[in-house]
Amino acid sequence: MAELPPGIRLITSFTKDQWYRAFIFVLTFMLYVSFHLSRKPISIVKGELHKHCTTLQIIEWDTYEENDIHIPSVKTLYNNSRCGWEPFDKSNYKQLLGALDYSFLCAYAVGMYLSGIIGERLPIRYYLSGGMLASGFFTALFGIGYFYNIHSLWYYIIAQVANGLVQTTGWPSVVTCIGNWFGKGRRGLIMGLWNSHTSVGNILGSLIAGYWVSTCWGLSFVVPGIIISLMGIICYLFLIEHPKDVNCTVKSSTIFFK
Repeated sequence: MAELPPGIRLITSFTKDQWYRAFIFVLTFMLYVSFHLSRKPISIVKGELHKHCTTLQIIEWDTYEENDIHIPSVKTLYNNSRCGWEPFDKSNYKQLLGALDYSFLCAYAVGMYLSGIIGERLPIRYYLSGGMLASGFFTALFGIGYFYNIHSLWYYIIAQVANGLVQTTGWPSVVTCIGNWFGKGRRGLIMGLWNSHTSVGNILGSLIAGYWVSTCWGLSFVVPGIIISLMGIICYLFLIEHPKDVNCTVKSSTIFFK
């Protein structure tokens, strides 16, 4: 009998339980990366919503005569008009941009309380995937204001409030799933590695939003919205809530709090 290739020996050296736990670890990690990714655009786009054109210079070439010789000269004009996105181009722009932040944060705080109550009564897979699809919709909704030339402050505040509420479906769901699969064993190592999703999501969110912020800031929201929606579909198709659902060993479970 021929010797098994090294790659196959490596694959077969892990048990079914280990493969499933590794899969759930990576899947929930990527799911929550997409949550952080979709929250980042607002902090990147703020500078585009309110900006001054005073840094722009209009240069005009002129000539004047001196001893019958035409000498070129430079006349620099400054455009002092604002070129931000209404209504954030006003003098009270700090308060308006702040309203976007605290509308999201207040909704997130209230929603986190409600999310725990609702989440206990629904299957995690349905609850999480539904929340991710809704998060994608409301994240993209903010960016759609760019394409439809919407300048109503209430439009953006409502989008932020709605997004803050549905974003709360993420943390209780993924933490419960991780608790079901990994229990108390090596909790510090597992959660230490897994919690790096915050940094990864913020980095990716900054890169994606920053790519379009100067040319088409609406895409800075629409693209992350599409990404988290696609991850919501993946969640619906592949998330396994509990080891017993696939006949894996059930470890002593616990609940992790952030």
